[in-house]
Amino acid sequence: MNSHRCITLNEYPFRECLEKDEYLAWLRTEYTHKSAEERRMAADFAYHSSIADRLFDNAMERAGQTRLREQHWPGGVVALAIDPLFSPALLTVGSIEYQLARKDEAMNLFLALTTLPADEMDLPTIIDKAGDFLLGEKDYHRARELYTAAIKAFPSVAVFHGGLSYTLSKLGLLEEAVASARRASDLEPENYQHLNDLGWTLCQAGYLEEARAILEKAVRLAPTDYDLARNNLKELQKAQERG
Repeated sequence: MNSHRCITLNEYPFRECLEKDEYLAWLRTEYTHKSAEERRMAADFAYHSSIADRLFDNAMERAGQTRLREQHWPGGVVALAIDPLFSPALLTVGSIEYQLARKDEAMNLFLALTTLPADEMDLPTIIDKAGDFLLGEKDYHRARELYTAAIKAFPSVAVFHGGLSYTLSKLGLLEEAVASARRASDLEPENYQHLNDLGWTLCQAGYLEEARAILEKAVRLAPTDYDLARNNLKELQKAQERG
């Protein structure tokens, strides 16, 4: 089934594409009546097969061959039409919406991730990727909103407290950042990355003696190829020597 007129995400947000494009509308209706497992399997196939197709087509182009096909909709869009709760597609389409300057649409999709069940595969990683995306865009207020919602939904996930701490530090809210970093470290006390983040946040907030003890612990626990804690400890030592 094909649309009479090809529309794109450049023209309309995803929610409107679902209404205006016959193929996407058909997918949403067709899979609404199927089981959650069937929706998930179909969405996963659409999402990952499109990645494989793109890699193959890129290889063909590098070899001087023409692409075998033109796909109108990205795999993430097709997957989200099939299953509105498919977390990788929520992340992908949300990122596209944001890059097309539809930031509210993007946030609706990102925040939908925080409403998914706790046993959703790789959910903390996917939510954190959405947060990293917003941080990469220097959109610290929306990143704060996302991490706050994630913590409300999943208060025992340390990475969300760590992400919120970094966001708060970027907003200049260092005392709040320290509190969030402490929570992340309390949840995973042997995690050298959380310890490093806590130590550096304490350093930024002016708590140099405590920061040093925390960073020294992070260095002890970190593998030999993790340089960040050692580098941060050196910077702190230089700051203390300067007075």
